[in-house]
Amino acid sequence: MGEPVHPATPGALPKDLAAQAVELFGREHVVLWCEGLLAGRTQAGDPGWPDIAWLGGTTGWADYWGRVWGARGLLHVGPPAHPAMLLRALSDDSWRVREMSLKVIRRHGIDDPDGIIDRLVDDPVERVRVQAWTTLGWNPDAHDAAYPETGEIGMMGGEPSRP
Repeated sequence: MGEPVHPATPGALPKDLAAQAVELFGREHVVLWCEGLLAGRTQAGDPGWPDIAWLGGTTGWADYWGRVWGARGLLHVGPPAHPAMLLRALSDDSWRVREMSLKVIRRHGIDDPDGIIDRLVDDPVERVRVQAWTTLGWNPDAHDAAYPETGEIGMMGGEPSRP
C-alpha cells in the first residue's frame, strides 16, 4: 500500500473512521480487509493493509482483537462479500468476536440456514446470549419483553428491566 496513511482523528467513533477509510481506500478494499481480519488471515499491523486505527484499533493487543475490529468494520461498511465467514466466526473462541459477529449478521440481514444463532442462546457468556436473542428478534430493551429463558419480566426497583 505504500506509505501508511493514518486517520486525522484517531479518537473518532469507529463508524466515522470506517466511513473515512471507505472514502480513502474504497469500500471493496475495506470489506476485504475486514474479512481478512475477522478470518485471522490478516493481522492488525500487516503492511499490505490500512492502519488498524481506521477501525478504531491499535497494534499490540491480543490476537482476537483484530478479529473483533474486522467484524466491527463490517458492521459499519458491510455487508460482507463472503457472508458465510460471519457464521463461521460464531464459533470463535473469543466471546467478543461471537458477539460482534452477531451484530453484523443482524445489521446486514445475513441468513443462517443451519441455525447456528439458535445454538448461541445457550452461550456461556451472557452478552453473546443476549445478542443471539436480539439477532433472532427478541428485544431485550423492551420494557414489556419477557426473558426468553423463563417468560418472566425482569424487575429492578419496581420497574421492568432487561437481563
